Amino acid sequence: MFEKLIKNISQDWSVLDKNELKSYVLSGFIFLELIGVAISLFLFLILNLPVSFVIYVIIGFTISSILESIIVYNRDYLDEKYGLFYNEYKGISYQGLILFFIPISIAFAFIIFPLALHQGGICSAISFSLAALYPAFFMFLRINVYKNENSRELVTENENGNKITEKVIGYHPVIYYIFGSLISCHIIGFSLMKVIISFIGNNLDLIYFIYLICSLLIVSFILSPDIANKLLPFELKRINGLKKFLIIGIMMMAIMGLLFVSW
Repeated sequence: MFEKLIKNISQDWSVLDKNELKSYVLSGFIFLELIGVAISLFLFLILNLPVSFVIYVIIGFTISSILESIIVYNRDYLDEKYGLFYNEYKGISYQGLILFFIPISIAFAFIIFPLALHQGGICSAISFSLAALYPAFFMFLRINVYKNENSRELVTENENGNKITEKVIGYHPVIYYIFGSLISCHIIGFSLMKVIISFIGNNLDLIYFIYLICSLLIVSFILSPDIANKLLPFELKRINGLKKFLIIGIMMMAIMGLLFVSW
């Protein structure tokens, strides 16, 4: 049965007809649910977490699986609206990947919520789970920036002044999503937690609001490579430029971390 499941989800879903797509969606849903159960049980046993953790994670993966199933089943509509696939590069497009980040981030948030709840209470759980959701939704709002057509082609001029179109890695959404999520959970999570705690305790501190706003701006900047590309003296669409940008992002996160500790 498991082999049949793997075989079903290994198909190229971009070319399946509607009946085949239904089978693919069902297989994908079951597979993701199994992953959710496996992750929840693994962390439950390793970290000695309460049973509620397993329930949270399964709920999160169920919501995520439903959303991903909707995306896959509505393949044609989403392809027409967003360009789910890109003919020049076989497989899903950059903007297509971003659509899947939303259900992935929901599953991620449902893992973080019970972990943070167990470690730091409800304020911590709300703050870090919301921070986990921020990058995916922000990238979706700026989905055109990551489009293959906009990010994977770099137009330069040669010595004769002729324009040359170069194929590059571009603004690869997976890299920006993972990096943005790590930073978001760190600085937005902590700052939002402090704001919520101070608000509940009727001890509002302006410095925490400033820190939260700065955190949002930093994460938004990291997830806006088009803006960063205009401000920085190197090309982010190339690998070397991307590496430098990631280093800058780490430095910004470290500075915010030091400021947070000092405050």
